[in-house]
Amino acid sequence: MDKKILRLAFGAGGTLKMENGFLNYQHPYGRTFRVPINDIETVTIDVKGWGESNLKIIGRGVELASEKMPISWAKKCQSWILENK
Repeated sequence: MDKKILRLAFGAGGTLKMENGFLNYQHPYGRTFRVPINDIETVTIDVKGWGESNLKIIGRGVELASEKMPISWAKKCQSWILENK
């Protein structure tokens, strides 16, 4: 499987990678998550106000991962994940 990469804000906002059957997220300040791509059913965004949101990875009825980020980044991540899974 080829590696797919999405860098948010030129990498300053974090990096999403799809490789070896996993979706990996790494933020420059050390926040990370790793989720099997086959388990991902959908990706949702919970808007928190003042431009902030929570990106949530949902699979089999449970929240697999969640990350707080600006709304525009969350929308970009949501569409990228759903297009590439």
